[in-house]
Amino acid sequence: MKKDISILIGNALDRFDTSLYGFLAPVMGPLFFPNHDPIVQLILTYATSATSMFSRPIGTFIFGMIARRTGPLYGLSYSLMGVAVTTVFIGCIPSYAIIGHYAPLSLIVIRMVRGVCAAGESTIAKLYIMENKSPSHALRASHLYQSSSMLGIIMASLAATGVISYGGHHALWRVCFWLGGITGLVGYALRQYDGVSQATTKSDLFAAYNVSSLSLLWGNRVNLVRVAVATCFSHITYAVPFVFMNSFVPCITDITLQTMMLLNTTLLVFDMMFIPILGQLVRYCNQKRVMVIAAVVLCVTIIPLFAGLPHSSLIYVTCVRMWIVAWGLLFLCPLHFWFNGLFASGDKYFLVGMGNALGVATLGHMTTPICLWLWYMSGVAFVPAIYIAVIMGATAYAVWSSA
Repeated sequence: MKKDISILIGNALDRFDTSLYGFLAPVMGPLFFPNHDPIVQLILTYATSATSMFSRPIGTFIFGMIARRTGPLYGLSYSLMGVAVTTVFIGCIPSYAIIGHYAPLSLIVIRMVRGVCAAGESTIAKLYIMENKSPSHALRASHLYQSSSMLGIIMASLAATGVISYGGHHALWRVCFWLGGITGLVGYALRQYDGVSQATTKSDLFAAYNVSSLSLLWGNRVNLVRVAVATCFSHITYAVPFVFMNSFVPCITDITLQTMMLLNTTLLVFDMMFIPILGQLVRYCNQKRVMVIAAVVLCVTIIPLFAGLPHSSLIYVTCVRMWIVAWGLLFLCPLHFWFNGLFASGDKYFLVGMGNALGVATLGHMTTPICLWLWYMSGVAFVPAIYIAVIMGATAYAVWSSA
C-alpha cells in the first residue's frame, strides 16, 4: 500500500509539472517568440515538445537501467527529482527581450532534459503499480493511476487559470513553475521519508534494460507499434479538449481564452470523478472491445463535430469537449491493463516503456502544434480533425488486431 501511495503521489506531481507548460503556452509564446504572429507563437511554443523525439527514448532506457541496478523506486525518486529541478529552471529563463535568441534555445534545452527525467516516471510507475496484483486489483490500480494523473492536471489548470485571469502577468507564470518544482521536490522528500526508495535493491522486472536486449524491439515490433499508437491516442484525448481547444476555439468563435480555461478545470474535475466509475463498469466488460468501440466512435464523430465549431456557442463547444473526454476516459481506464498483457512478463517494462516513449515522442506531444499548424495553413476548422480521426482509426485497428 505504501508503495502504491508513493507512486500515485509522484505521478500527480509529475503531471502537475508537465501540464503547466501546455496551459501556460499562450502566456509564454509572446515572451519567447515575439517576432511572429500570435498563432505562430503558439505553434512554436508547443513545438518545443519535438525534443521528446530524442529525450523520451533516452530517458526510458536510462531510468530502466537505474531501476534494474538499484530498484524501481530509486528510479522513480530520481526521475521525479529531475522533473522538479528542470521545472524550476523553466521559470527562471529570461525572456527574448533580455537575452534574445538564447531565450528559446534555453527553453528547448531545458525541455529536452526534463523529457529525459519525465520518461523515467511514466516508464516505471504505470506498470510497477500493477505488479503482483490479481487481474481485478491490477485493473483498479490502472484507473487509480489515471485518477492521480487527472489530479495533477487539475492543480495545473487551476494555477494557469489564475495567471490568465490576471492578464498573464509577466511574473505570475514563473511563480507557477517554481511552485511546480517545489511540489516535485516535496514528493521526492516524501518518498525518502517513507523509506520506500530503499524497499528494493535490485529488480528482475527490469532485466531487459541492457544494450544487448535492443534486438527485442525488432522482435516485438508489431506489439511495440500497437503500444505507440495507443499511447498517441491517449495523449490526443487529453491534448485536444484540454490544450488545443483552449487556443483554437478563441480564434474561430467569440469565446475568450479566460472562459475556456475556467471551463477547463471543471471538465478536468468531471474527468477525474468519472474515472473510478467507468473503471468499475469496465471490470465487467470485455476490456479490448470497450477500447475498440471508444476509438471507433471518436474516429467517426470527430470530423463533423469540428466542422460545427466555427462561430458556435459555449454550450456546443463544451459538449464537444465532454464528448471527447467521455470516450477518451472509456478507452483509458483499461489501457495500462491491456499494455500489461501484450508482452512476456520479463520484457514488458522495457517494451511497454519504449512503446510509450515512441508514441509520446512522435505524435503524442506534437498533437497541439500539428493541429494548430493544419488549421493555420488550411484555414478550415475540420482539417485538424482529419488528422485526429486517422490516429483514432489506426488505434481501433491496433487494439482490435491484438491477441
